[in-house]
Amino acid sequence: MSTNKVVPLTNSDQIAEMVVSGQSDLTHSTGWSGGETKSADDGKRSDFSLVLHCTKCDVNTSGMYEHIDAKERRCPSCHSLLMYCPSCKHLTSATEKFSVLTCDRCGTDFVTNTTIEYLSSRDRSSRDIVLSGVRAVGPMHLGNYFGAISQFVEYQRGDNLCMYFVADWHPLTNYGDSKNISSNVIGMATDYLAAGLNPERSVIYAQSSVPEIAEIALYLSMIQAKNRLEDLPTVKSIVRRGGVMSMGHLYYPVLMAADILGTKATVVPVGSDQVPNIELARELGNKFNEMFGHVFTIPRAGPRLIRVPGLSGRKMDESDETPSIFLNDDVGTIRSKYLKFGVTDAGRTKKDARGNPDACVSVYPVYKLIHESDRNRLGTVEEGCRSGKRGCVECKLELAGEIDALIAPFRERRSELAKQDKYVREVLHFGGIKAREIIRHTLEEMREKIGIVSV
Repeated sequence: MSTNKVVPLTNSDQIAEMVVSGQSDLTHSTGWSGGETKSADDGKRSDFSLVLHCTKCDVNTSGMYEHIDAKERRCPSCHSLLMYCPSCKHLTSATEKFSVLTCDRCGTDFVTNTTIEYLSSRDRSSRDIVLSGVRAVGPMHLGNYFGAISQFVEYQRGDNLCMYFVADWHPLTNYGDSKNISSNVIGMATDYLAAGLNPERSVIYAQSSVPEIAEIALYLSMIQAKNRLEDLPTVKSIVRRGGVMSMGHLYYPVLMAADILGTKATVVPVGSDQVPNIELARELGNKFNEMFGHVFTIPRAGPRLIRVPGLSGRKMDESDETPSIFLNDDVGTIRSKYLKFGVTDAGRTKKDARGNPDACVSVYPVYKLIHESDRNRLGTVEEGCRSGKRGCVECKLELAGEIDALIAPFRERRSELAKQDKYVREVLHFGGIKAREIIRHTLEEMREKIGIVSV
């Protein structure tokens, strides 16, 4: 389906005025008629009714108003919105999905004025523009849940404009895994929805569906010093591991800055390891504004900077050599992983020996995340460990059960969504349309400031 920047007419009074004045190039037989299913000469006003065509029902109809103050007419049979499509130049029906209209006749997608107003209504002081994303590198794990997704859902409940993307450009730094990126994008979007993100409340999209991001990153790279990028912890870690440093690795933080600045985000909820990249985005935004004039809003990192340890004690992500706890793991799998790979207090050599919860690198920190608001529960775990009454195996098995209870609703929803591939793809498609509508305005401002002619 194609996407058009022009906006269709849905107000029946405006449609009638357009037909009467002859301002449109209507290419069909509907217009003014003495009967609901009869055609008339276009552009001639009389006491007759305005007739539109419902493509779904394949009938001409004057339509109906759903309430007394309505300006839009709908098909009496299927209740589809009736409109004038500026792309195929027909008075036809439309399908509404996620605040985007699709012409039933020609398939063109439209971001309507109502949607644009919603997406850009940033004048309320209580409103934040929230932007974040997760790399399309595989199924969602516990680190994604605590470090990102649970915060995504929380922001969605407020009076915020929330934009959450699946990063499918960033993983290209590891070409050995790129063959799985397409399926991983659908999988991660499914995980988003299963975790509670609502496409009616949040804009959910794939990074690559917004090509404007790449152009914004190009312009930002022109003012970014190379040595500053080399000092970033994420880049240094590649050097320490002895990996091959590609231009993609060095460019990664600039692309991330474009993801953020392009939306004019005010808040970016991320894990603690990504804070240096947020700082770079802030620097680039300020630098561009000072050099060329104000374009960018300067974002701040979300208030909860969470680090979720993997089974080895290092951050839970795809770079950890030990398995991650995935949100689709069952309780038996979770138990097995913790029993086999979970690292606890290295100084505790016997079951009844006194332990130190603060030295437990992979089990107790997850307890704290699950029970952060229940000090009594944490106190029981701490006391049992310090007194030697609670063994590490007992802790691992109990934690596995608590994780299972936490993610069981996710597994159930994900199982249902896995059967709805078309729906998930539609969420990404329409989310990409809305994201482009927001980000292209930022790009146009950048071009104007730096002197790039748009033709």
